[in-house]
This record gives sequence, structure tokens and C-alpha cells, in this order.
Amino acid sequence: MESKSPRPAWTRITLLFFGHLLNDGYASFFAPLLPLLINRLDLSLAMAGLAGTLHIVLNACTQPALGHLLDRTQRLWLIAIGPFLTVCAMSMIGQVVSFTQLLIVMLVAGLGTALFHPAAAMLVAGGNAANRGLRMAFFSAGGTLGGAIAPLLIVAFVAAFGLTSSPWLLVPGLLSLAVFVLFLRRHLPQPVRQASNRISLRAIPHQLIILWLAIVFRSMASVSFSNFLAVIITDRGGTPFIGGVSITVFLLAGAIGGFLAGNLSDRFSRKLVFFACAVLSTPFFLLFLYGPPSLALICVAVAGLFIFASSPVGIVVAQELLPGKTGLVSGLVMGFAWGVSGLILVFIGRYADLYGLIPVMAGVAFLPLVAGALILLYREPSKEENVAQ
Repeated sequence: MESKSPRPAWTRITLLFFGHLLNDGYASFFAPLLPLLINRLDLSLAMAGLAGTLHIVLNACTQPALGHLLDRTQRLWLIAIGPFLTVCAMSMIGQVVSFTQLLIVMLVAGLGTALFHPAAAMLVAGGNAANRGLRMAFFSAGGTLGGAIAPLLIVAFVAAFGLTSSPWLLVPGLLSLAVFVLFLRRHLPQPVRQASNRISLRAIPHQLIILWLAIVFRSMASVSFSNFLAVIITDRGGTPFIGGVSITVFLLAGAIGGFLAGNLSDRFSRKLVFFACAVLSTPFFLLFLYGPPSLALICVAVAGLFIFASSPVGIVVAQELLPGKTGLVSGLVMGFAWGVSGLILVFIGRYADLYGLIPVMAGVAFLPLVAGALILLYREPSKEENVAQ
């Protein structure tokens, strides 16, 4: 399935990097536009949290099943369908005039993301296991970078042309998707249909459950701050543009952190890298919330670097725990874990309406410490076991 030369594989991974950037970039329009949508649709913070949660939950509930389907059938055309739905849905976000319409947009975009990620992760994971962490980190950085660039682009676009002009974003999105598909189809491996054996819950290693829980608690913090950063900034008197900048800084630093951590995890203990990145994010989240405003963007950047750094590491560890089920495992840790963590947004919105957003987010800032404690319970496979896979 994989060429002996690493060049075709890296060409494909580079293309998947840009596909990830496109899909997750469009999917990231919601958070920077949230202050405007709250005013336009008269949303409470609880309603805003619910919209973000539904987007994530649909993604979460469908990714493992789609990943398992891909393991068996290799239907790689889902890579194109996913970004198509995401681009079309999020380009219409400026046209919504009711909370119901907003939910429909978020649900369609969530389905698009669910279609893309397992298929792409399966293509990234194939081949030599020696640099698997670096490959996944590079691919993951594309999505994080897309999420980092999108807030600046969408806020600048809306400032220049107005929120209702968002359908024009279909043009660059669909053109970019056409170029991505045209080039990627030349670098796909030969499809290999897998045996249609089912996997039972008993077959899932308990180490994967521990890892999955650690990823969930880490993701709760990253999802929460990604969604409410702009709201925190604007509540403090900042402009929507500054709110968009804060999200960009947060995610751009996360892309750098993920790339560095993935590379380090190939050289050192993946468990140690995951633990250090998770634990070190908490003090910088708290300093952002309660420290001087002059340090806010610096704290956001450092917190983002650490909290996102463990993401590709966790994906690779999960793939190594359940070899031969790359699509399923990628759906579990990229989709289902992220979706479960996204449920926290509803509670954050509700309690923020009652007690204020800053105190609630301070509690969220301690969740990476729980992830760090859980990963200490994880038994890392020996190098000999990984080589055998």
C-alpha cells in the first residue's frame, strides 16, 4: 500500500496538510464571529455553547463509525466530500437569521469534518512507523494552522464586506478544494479492502481507555478556550478584530507546539511528552484570565503551544495501541473524544450566564492537570513492541 520511497508519502501528507488547513479553517469561522452572532440573533451564552456543542457532538458520534467503515472499504473519496460540506455550510453562516438556522449550519459543518478526519488520518499513518509522530504532527499542524488563520481572515472579511456577504467565501473555498482533490488523486495508494471483522468492546485495550480519557480532559480545555477566547476579549473591551487575533495566536502557537511535540515523541517517551505539555498549559491559562492585560496575548500563545502539543502525540499512541484499525482509532481520539469534550460548552455557557465567564473558565484551566494525572496511569509499550507492529 505504501511506496518504498518516502517521497510519494510525504507528497501525499503535504497535500493532506493543505486539505486539513482548508477544512478546519472554514470550520473555525464560528468562534471569531460568535460575538457578532450573539448580538444579531440575541443569543445567551448557553445558546452559543449549545451551537458549538452540536457541531462537535455530531462530528464525534459519526467519526468512529466512519473510520471503521474506511478500515474495511478504503472509500477514500470521503476526503473530498467532507471539506465540501464544511465549506458550503460555513460560507452560509452570515445568512442565518434564527438560532435554528445556525444549528443547521453547525450540524452540516460537523458532518463534513467527521467525513474528512478519519480518512485523512488513515492515509497519514500508513508506512514506516519510525517517523509516525512527525507525520501526524505535520498533518495536525495543518488543521491547527487553518484554525489560526481563519479568525483573522473572517473578521477582516466581515469588517470590509459585512456578515451577510459570507456566501462569497464559497468561491475561494471550492476552488481550493478542486485543486486539492486534483493533485491528491495522483498520490493515493492502491485501495486494499480489509476483512470485515467486527471489533467488540472487549477487544479495546484498557490502556486505550486511559489514553482516551486523558485526551478528553485535555480537549475540554482546548475546545473551551478556542470557543470563548473572543468573547472574553470583547467583554474586556477589546474589538472583534482583537478577539480574532487572540484565537489566531492561540492556535498558531498550538500548530508549532504540535509539530515540535510530535517530533520529540519519536525521539523520547510519548507518555512524557504528553504529560509535560498538558500540565504546563494550566498556569498560562490562569495567567491569561487573571494576569495583567499587557501579557494576555503572550499567555494565550504559550498556553496554546502546550495544550495543542499533545494532540498528535495522543493520536499516534492510540494508533500504536490498536494496529490495523487506524480509521476507527483516529475516529475515537480525533472525533469521539473531541465530541465528548465539547459537551462542556453547554455547561460553560449556562454557568457563565449565572456566575460570569472568567470564574468558570478558571475551573476549566485545571482540566489539563487531570489529563496529566491520567496519562501517568498509562503503560507505554516498549520500543520492541512498537517495532513489532
